[in-house]
Formats: sequence, structure tokens, C-alpha cells
Amino acid sequence: MSESSFERRLKVPVTNLQKKVFSREKITVYLEARAGDEGVVFSGEKGEMKLEAWMESCPDGIRVKGRIEGTVKVSCTRCLEEYRHRLDIPVDEFYRRPGLGAAVPEAGRLRDAEVLEDDDYVIHEGTVDLNLLVNDNVMTGLPIKRLCDQACRGLCPKCGKNLNQGDCGCADDLIDPRMEVFRDLLERYGRE
Repeated sequence: MSESSFERRLKVPVTNLQKKVFSREKITVYLEARAGDEGVVFSGEKGEMKLEAWMESCPDGIRVKGRIEGTVKVSCTRCLEEYRHRLDIPVDEFYRRPGLGAAVPEAGRLRDAEVLEDDDYVIHEGTVDLNLLVNDNVMTGLPIKRLCDQACRGLCPKCGKNLNQGDCGCADDLIDPRMEVFRDLLERYGRE
């Protein structure tokens, strides 16, 4: 899969920024993005989601602090229709220099070793990859149950029609098999 121009724009060179500790540089990028099971996917156009952040050089790496604001396309968990979800996420992440790690015991002495963690952001070949930062923050900033509307009626379990667009005509006599015993009791003893 080829890398989009927006994904390349989010790979920011920081070699010059690292030369002077505590220097700052601002980045602002507008993105068109869709969040799904595979994470955040960028389309090739300028969109409604904005990443605005300051990158500050520190002795051990680069601190990225700012906001992700705007909207991202997501699918409703009830009706599966795509809609725009509003975001306002504060961002404060640290990209560490490669080679920084922890002291590891070896043959009775301590030696420095790079210990990579899955959630570490590392400066790679003089570049910070903000794709990771955007993906991680957007995916964790989205609700687990994404609804296009609180009153979304979802899909008909029989025919699959989107019930927000009107009734489908399927019979409503479906009952959860676990509740069948209660229906039998109501029929036997009436609704008093």
C-alpha cells in the first residue's frame, strides 16, 4: 500500500530542531481522515480535521504538544452509515532520540541498552512520524459506541434495511429466546 501525500506531510524532519535544545517549531496540518477497524486512514485531500502543535527540542528528544480538532469520518455502530464525529483532543507526546534506553545488568555490571516499548515514539532518521500520534490519539479519543444520532434505530435484524429511512414491513414478533418463558407466562396468566 502506497503512502499518501498527507502521510508523508506528517513525517516531519527535526534534524535542525534538535541542533538547538529548547528551540520550538509550530506545525499545522489539515487532514481528511476516516477512522475504522484498521485505524485512521487519510485521503488525498485537505479536510476538516486539524493537527496544530508545537514541537520543542529537549535533550532527550522532541516534545509535541497541541490539539487535534475538527471532524473525522466514522461508521455508526447501529446503522453502519458513515457520519462525521467531532473531535477536540489535547496532544502531549514525547519522541525520544534513538539509542536512549535503560541500564541493563550484564555479567555483574550495568550497560546501556535501548529498550523499545510498543507505545514508544522514537525519532527515526531525523524524522518524527506524526501519523502514529494522530492515529493513537484519534482512536483512543473516539467513543467505543459510535452513533450517528442518539435516536438511531439501526438495521432490521430480518432484512437489514436501515430503519432510520423508514419501516421495512417485517413482523415485529421476534423475541429473544431467553425471554420466551416470560411471553408464555403472560399468555397463560394474562396481563393483569
